[in-house]
Amino acid sequence: MERTPSTPFSRIGGLAALGGSVLMVGSMFMPWVDTAGGGSLDYWHLSGVEGVQPDTRTYVMSLGLMLLLVVWCALYFTLHTHETRTVWAFGGLAGAMILYGSDLRISEDLPAGSLAAGEAAAALGLLLLLAGSVMALAANIPEPAPVRQRAGKASL
Repeated sequence: MERTPSTPFSRIGGLAALGGSVLMVGSMFMPWVDTAGGGSLDYWHLSGVEGVQPDTRTYVMSLGLMLLLVVWCALYFTLHTHETRTVWAFGGLAGAMILYGSDLRISEDLPAGSLAAGEAAAALGLLLLLAGSVMALAANIPEPAPVRQRAGKASL
C-alpha cells in the first residue's frame, strides 16, 4: 500500500480522539459516586456498589475497553494509508459506542442523586472520542479519481 500523508484535519481528529480516550481513563480516578457517608468512589471501586453488582460483566468489559481505546487511539499516528486510518476511525467509533452503552447501563443502577464529576468527565471524553473519530474518518476518505472524457463523446 502506498504511504499517504495525513491532512491537518485528520490529525486534529486523531488528536481529539486520543484526548477523549485519555480523558475517559482519567475519569476512572475521579469520584464517580458520592456515598451516603459523605465520601466518594472512583470507577475502579464501583464493583462494591450494590446497584453495579448485577452488571459485573459489563463493568469489567468497560474497564478493559477504556484502556484498550487509549492504545487504539494512539495507533492512529502510526498508520500511513487512508485505508488503515479509515478502519481505525470505524474501530474508534464502534468502541466509543459500546463504551457509551456500558456506561449507561452501569450509571442507571447508581443512586440518582449521587453521580459525581467522573461521570461527567467520562461523558465528555466519549463525545470528544466520537467527534475525533468522525472527523478523522471524514478526512481520510480518499477523493475519487477524476473521470476523463473521451474525445468525440458528448456528455449528457
